[in-house]
Amino acid sequence: MRRPTLFVLALALAAALVRCAPPESSPDARTLSGESTQALTPGGGLRFMTYNIKHGEQSSLESIASVINAQAPDLVVLQEVDVLTNRSGKVDQPARLAALTGMYASFQPSLLSYDGGQYGLTLLSRYPIRTSQRIPLRSAAEQRILAVMEVELDAAHVIPVAITHFGTTGATERLNQAEDVKAALAGKPWALLGGDLNASPSESGITSLQQQLTDAWTRGGSGNGYTHDASFPTRRIDYVMLGSAWTSPVSASVVGASSQSDHRPVVATLILPWSQTLFGDRVPGAAVEPDTRAVEIGVRFRANVAGTVTALRFYRGKANASGYVARLWSSGGALLAEVPVKDGRIPGWQEVALPTPVPLTAGTTYVASYYSSNGQFARDVSGLASAVVSGNLTAPGSASVGGNGVYVYRTGGGFPSSSYKDANYWMDVRFVPSP
Repeated sequence: MRRPTLFVLALALAAALVRCAPPESSPDARTLSGESTQALTPGGGLRFMTYNIKHGEQSSLESIASVINAQAPDLVVLQEVDVLTNRSGKVDQPARLAALTGMYASFQPSLLSYDGGQYGLTLLSRYPIRTSQRIPLRSAAEQRILAVMEVELDAAHVIPVAITHFGTTGATERLNQAEDVKAALAGKPWALLGGDLNASPSESGITSLQQQLTDAWTRGGSGNGYTHDASFPTRRIDYVMLGSAWTSPVSASVVGASSQSDHRPVVATLILPWSQTLFGDRVPGAAVEPDTRAVEIGVRFRANVAGTVTALRFYRGKANASGYVARLWSSGGALLAEVPVKDGRIPGWQEVALPTPVPLTAGTTYVASYYSSNGQFARDVSGLASAVVSGNLTAPGSASVGGNGVYVYRTGGGFPSSSYKDANYWMDVRFVPSP
């Protein structure tokens, strides 16, 4: 949207979490003191959201935060964010949203002086934000920018996260801005870009971006992807785009938030090539079976490259005060790893790291399972009738391996080898391919 004429007024930003407003294109290398990187989310992937919040004008920051929290994203790129403007009651919106979501925040102003404050783009992140950069884009009217932040997912993986909001004067302006974005992200294959691009997928600026980046919706969305106007969307103008290194499967969805802003958010879940799972953050259709017998349930799986299993994980819809035992087996029943598990968030994915990662041979079938003394496991009938492929991992279709979705009824558990109705019991692993 077009913004009113900006006021010429000096402003010093208040510091809040990671707050960055460096010179035009100089990285700000400040970091949080005493922080440590967090484990990847239990979903086994990276959830990335883009959301034009219209400076909370249509609802409130609390409502916006509720939309964000309900999706449990790891990274959120926000457009149309105010800092200390008169129209927003002198609220530091990035700091307030950071407090409401429990995330780090970094702000970059598109308009350096606006309505007594600043107006621009924000990143919310569950991981430390190491640098932030403001890059002006060629603009026919209101100044548009690209904000590029570096986020540390873990000690070995720092990725660039970019945010933009393209102009409204026409396709030529947006094509120029797309070319500027491509130049800024050149040589950054792990880049993630999100934003309100004010353009349909067929416009020249979008097709230009797709020469260098891929559209997450095209790769993993379902339906039309319309995001604007939120009350009755008829246009797809909000995008998540991925650098060339993001080759693993992607899923994308439009969040049904119809009144909190004039845009609906888009969320993409990316499988991390260096930390893969079979089922990501998917959830079962039937989270709790009424069967209360002691049982060990699992899944047959294989990897198409060598690597290691670093953790075992499974979905539970019902707690068990006695806990569980998760196990990894060879296809013939040799026990490779065993680890106790206590209830985490229920319902949800339970995950435990193996004390020693277990190496896997490419193309070899293994079994991952867990024992529950009170049954009440998740089960989707026919869930493994067809193969599930996720990155380098595959849970073979049941008929191809003599039954998948395996179980054994036995107090204390044991090697599961029986199968019934190709059921998916929502057992999973975390796999790290060898370098």
